[in-house]
Amino acid sequence: MDSYDQALLEYTLRWCNYGGGDEHIFPEFGLTPEMFYRRVLAVVDTRSELEFPAKQYLRAYCTEKVTTSARRGRTHPFGL
Repeated sequence: MDSYDQALLEYTLRWCNYGGGDEHIFPEFGLTPEMFYRRVLAVVDTRSELEFPAKQYLRAYCTEKVTTSARRGRTHPFGL
């Protein structure tokens, strides 16, 4: 796993108990929150070095964040 992917996972795990820290994602990673959580999902699904409970948790958490973000984007033309 490269350092960028590791940073994505560490950020997600650090902020998940506090709502995700979505407002800090773009300045930190240059990604919208939806893109960020999709990238984390891709890392979780392709990295075998993650333990199964961590994979399960991250998959569920990121799926919820992506779903919420997509819903929000459909209700307002600017995604606010």
